[in-house]
Amino acid sequence: MKSLIIKIAILTAIMFGLSGCGATTINGLMVNNDSVLKDNSKTKVYYEDLSEKFVVEANKKLVEDLNNQEIIPNYWWVIAGSDEVKDYKEALSKFNNQKNIEQKKVEGGTFKLLDDNRTIFYDKKYANLKEAYQDLQNIYVFLAKSKLRVTIEDTSFRDKYMTSVFFSKDTKDVLNGLKFGTKYSSIQEVLAKEIKKQIELGGWQIVDSPEKADKQIYLDVSRDYMLLELEYLKREKKNIKFSSLESDTNNVKFYQNRKYDGTHIALGQSAMNFASASNGNLVSAAIGLSVAGVFSLLGNEKAPDKENTTGSFISLRIFDKKENTDTIKIYDSFIKSAYDKRDIEDLLQKINETINIDPNSKKYNIN
Repeated sequence: MKSLIIKIAILTAIMFGLSGCGATTINGLMVNNDSVLKDNSKTKVYYEDLSEKFVVEANKKLVEDLNNQEIIPNYWWVIAGSDEVKDYKEALSKFNNQKNIEQKKVEGGTFKLLDDNRTIFYDKKYANLKEAYQDLQNIYVFLAKSKLRVTIEDTSFRDKYMTSVFFSKDTKDVLNGLKFGTKYSSIQEVLAKEIKKQIELGGWQIVDSPEKADKQIYLDVSRDYMLLELEYLKREKKNIKFSSLESDTNNVKFYQNRKYDGTHIALGQSAMNFASASNGNLVSAAIGLSVAGVFSLLGNEKAPDKENTTGSFISLRIFDKKENTDTIKIYDSFIKSAYDKRDIEDLLQKINETINIDPNSKKYNIN
């Protein structure tokens, strides 16, 4: 079905006789004119989403760690009164909390990762909604407040589980267990699907292995960062992380002449300046326009809540065998949620322009 949709989109573009280097938008995706498709059809491309592996690993790690510790939140939440509640909205209106001096804990269940590799399931049967919602709230508070949001300075839990936000995925069907998810999982799932479609719409010959390809394209999605956290990182001249740029587990290694030492991508310096940087080291690379766009929000009185607004950055790495080049792009887009339609479409347009329309574009390059 997906292949059929892409073919229909390409045929539609050709039928409309698009001219020049422009593209038309169909269902949020950029469809190029026939001259672009013809040029690209000569090139074999291998595409891989590296972030899929990272999101699965992070979620497995989270489930394992939750099962290996006691769920004791700093504050214990209970629903006032003895009456049953009819839904989560009513439960929220009746919740009370107090310092958990008695070290009460959530118990009786086991955490599991469901087959979608994104849903974290607390496997426990409940007699009523009141019991279920109390466990749901205490698990949420334990992880979201006691761990992920301890301090802006301490990023250890956010880095380990690759997210800043932990949430309930279902507040209705809870008697047979509780479902949770991370924001990174939801953002990555949508971006991975849409970016793959966009690259396939470039008209390339898509092949199933790097060995068959003239060009290899690898996607990575950073974990979601709080605006407040980005502000702190910039002030301290610290860095955000892309897992594929600090790990050899994906079998994609930096060339030795890149002098890459595993340090993350640094904030605060324009990416456009990197090519002329004297040390020629990725340590001095920056997100540039991406961060500039995000920080423009920080100085705006009408900007969203700095602590509760989070988002991810996107990187594409391109190996071109014919040109003997290794290029890393970080786009100036800050994707705040899986439903961030406007920013996702804007990102897809940038990817289309710099990957499909102008494969030699240096825009957004950090090396």
